[in-house]
Amino acid sequence: MDEDQRLLAVAIGTAIRSARRDAGLTLRDVAAKTGLSQPFLSQAENGHSVPSVMNLHRVAQVLGTTAHALLEQGARTPTSLVRSREGRRFALSDGAVLRFCSTGVRAMEPNEVTAQPGSQAGEHTEHAGEEFIYVIDGSIRVEVGVEESYVLDRGDTLYYPATVPHRWFNDAAEPARFLITSTPPSF
Repeated sequence: MDEDQRLLAVAIGTAIRSARRDAGLTLRDVAAKTGLSQPFLSQAENGHSVPSVMNLHRVAQVLGTTAHALLEQGARTPTSLVRSREGRRFALSDGAVLRFCSTGVRAMEPNEVTAQPGSQAGEHTEHAGEEFIYVIDGSIRVEVGVEESYVLDRGDTLYYPATVPHRWFNDAAEPARFLITSTPPSF
């Protein structure tokens, strides 16, 4: 684990522990409600590992917060400027990286995803609110619900209720880059 990953692991662990204690839950409670092992959660809280996006999302839901809030742990400010080469990055899955496009705790959560060919979001997720996707480069496929699948190319947008199970895939032979915005923040 390089220094940036170590610092991220410690920050996430501290945020999880704080939110868990604020919620009045034990590690055993969180493990039972998320389906994650207590040793894994202990390692995450102690900064020895960085949970995957999906696992962080599960933990955040149980703790009554969002993964984005756990990652940021910042105060709401009226303005947030993130330059094109800046922004905290987080590995979503093998071949996919998420870049936070805002800082602090916000009413909506804009994130840029860079997805290599063959990468995907992982399993379906669902949460309160709505999501909007705008494809900047390349092509992605988005599943919304059980029967709906949309192929989005450069310039295409998709808006859907986040309460419906959803996930994305890069089935193309080229990398894709897209903006995904959630409200309220879900990540």
